[in-house]
Amino acid sequence: MLRWLFLLLLLANTLLFFWYAQQRAAEHKPAVAASKGVGLRLLSELPPNEVLPARERVCLSYAPLSSRYEAQRLVSVLSSEPVSAEAVQLPPAITGWRLVLPLPADAAQRIELLDSLAREGWVPESRGGLLSFGRFSDQSALQGARSRLPAALRERVRVEEILADEALWQVRVKHLAGYEISSEINRLVAASWPGIKIEKNDCEGVASPQGDQ
Repeated sequence: MLRWLFLLLLLANTLLFFWYAQQRAAEHKPAVAASKGVGLRLLSELPPNEVLPARERVCLSYAPLSSRYEAQRLVSVLSSEPVSAEAVQLPPAITGWRLVLPLPADAAQRIELLDSLAREGWVPESRGGLLSFGRFSDQSALQGARSRLPAALRERVRVEEILADEALWQVRVKHLAGYEISSEINRLVAASWPGIKIEKNDCEGVASPQGDQ
């Protein structure tokens, strides 16, 4: 008899423990489910005036490239990476400067000007209505030549930039912060375009938490 009573008490104790465990699980389940959804909202659930923060971007430039063809080749190489790349033509490079002076419209005045320059030892080149006093690779040489001109002409001459015949190109690349372009691609770029430089630039029009892009 005592044996059956012990078994009944053990069964009752087991059932009570199981019921208590079920109650505890029911109490904690809503809290766990709620914690999983913290911070997760659909775009349709956002208020009309709330804007999601932009993910930080990294912007790079590959330059110089000698032609559009070379720039497009590099874009193709980078197409295997999760980046956006575009070829952009750079402004023509300044290769030097030229001192020029407009010729007078009157023929007699032109002759008088050329004679006065010849007496000072100047024989300028005539280029489409302008007298050119030479090409200069740096500003100091240009200013030195200007200072040797007759005083009456120093303020009348003007400086013209000499631009390269062909403009160079660059490839602009943008990707998410934290990502790095593979070392294999970087080695391929260095081998295919010797002398190319990779520079990190500000990402125009893209917000970042640091505020530097």
